[in-house]
Amino acid sequence: MQKETKVKEMSARQEHMAINGMQTDGEAEALAVESQFDRATERLRALVLRGAFPLDVKLPEARAAELIGVSRTPARLAMAALERDGLLVRLPRRGFRVRSFSLDEVVEAILVRGELEGVAVRATAERGLAKSYRERMEAAIARAEGLLKASTFDAAARRSWCDMNEAFHATLVEASGLRPLASAYAQVNLVPLASPRATIFNVAEPALLHRQLTAAHEDHGRILAALIDRQSTRAAALVREHAYRSGENKRRNFPHIDMQAMVIETPGIALVRMPGAEAAAVQTPR
Repeated sequence: MQKETKVKEMSARQEHMAINGMQTDGEAEALAVESQFDRATERLRALVLRGAFPLDVKLPEARAAELIGVSRTPARLAMAALERDGLLVRLPRRGFRVRSFSLDEVVEAILVRGELEGVAVRATAERGLAKSYRERMEAAIARAEGLLKASTFDAAARRSWCDMNEAFHATLVEASGLRPLASAYAQVNLVPLASPRATIFNVAEPALLHRQLTAAHEDHGRILAALIDRQSTRAAALVREHAYRSGENKRRNFPHIDMQAMVIETPGIALVRMPGAEAAAVQTPR
C-alpha cells in the first residue's frame, strides 16, 4: 500500500508537469533520483526477504551496493528505508544488520492484524456492507471452494490460495473506509509471515493441511455472513478467532516446512528463526 501511494504521487507530479507543458532540469533530476532510490529499495528488499544476507550480523554497505547495482549513497538510503519497515536494524557504530524474527513475534503480529481487522469489520457491519465488497468476498470464497475440491495442493494451487486469501482480507479492511487503519494494517503486514498472503502449507501432512485450509475457508464464510447481517460484535469476534487460528497453524506447521522451497514461495520466511534458535540468536555478535 505504501509503495502504491508513492507511485500515485509520482504519477500525479508527472501528469501536472505534462499538463503545464514544462519540466525543469531540476524536476527531471529529482524524479530520476527518486526512481533510482525506489528501484534500489525494492531490489534490496527482495534480497533481504529471500535470505541473501546472514541474519543478525552486519550487512556491509559496499556489498549491498554491489548486489543491487548502485553506488553506496543510494544503497545507504535504501537500507534506511528497510530499517523503517523493520527489516533492518541500525547498529550503534554505523551500518545495519538484517533483523531476524522469532515465531512468537510473527504470531504476535498476526494477533495485532486480527485486532485491526476486528475494528474494520465492526465499522463495516455497523454501516452496512456495500454490494461491490460483498461480491469480491463471495468471489474469493468461491475460489477457495474450488481449490479445496482439488485432490492435490501443488505450487500453482498454493499461489492461487495465497492470492485468494490476500484479496479477502484486503477487502475486509478496504470496505471499512478507515484510512488510518489501512496504514497501520499495511505496516503490521510487513512483519514476515504476518500478512494474509503468507500461508504456510504443510504439504508433508496433507490431511492436516486440508483441515486447516477448510477451517479457514469456513471462517471466511461466517465472517461474510455476519457482515451481511450487520452483526458487528460477532464479525469482530470471528476475525479475531480467525487470526488466532492462523497464528497457531504457523506454530504447528513451521518446524515441518521445506525451507528451500518455501523461500521461493513465501518471501520473508528466511528471516524467521526456527524454534529453539532464539537463544543462539541472542548470543550472535551484533
